[in-house]
Amino acid sequence: MSEHIGKSTNNRTEYRALIQGLELASEKGCTEVEARGDSEVIVKQVRGEYGVNGPALRPLRDRVQELADEFKQFEIQHIPREENWETDDLVDQAFSD
Repeated sequence: MSEHIGKSTNNRTEYRALIQGLELASEKGCTEVEARGDSEVIVKQVRGEYGVNGPALRPLRDRVQELADEFKQFEIQHIPREENWETDDLVDQAFSD
């Protein structure tokens, strides 16, 4: 699944994708979620290992944490970008006209 997202920063796009995935998992009745992302910054911000410096990102991180709290178990892992080619293809589709 992909949708055109328009102009955005990489971090906002990563957060929005994570939020959409968590919302979909919630709608489907999932109780355990394992999220994977190639943005180490986003993963560490969600885990609380890094602070969120950008004021525009704080509400997005907070929304991720609200959604994550709805699940019995939530885990987020970093995966290297070179191992994340399927996601890169979807992102390319979302940004294309």
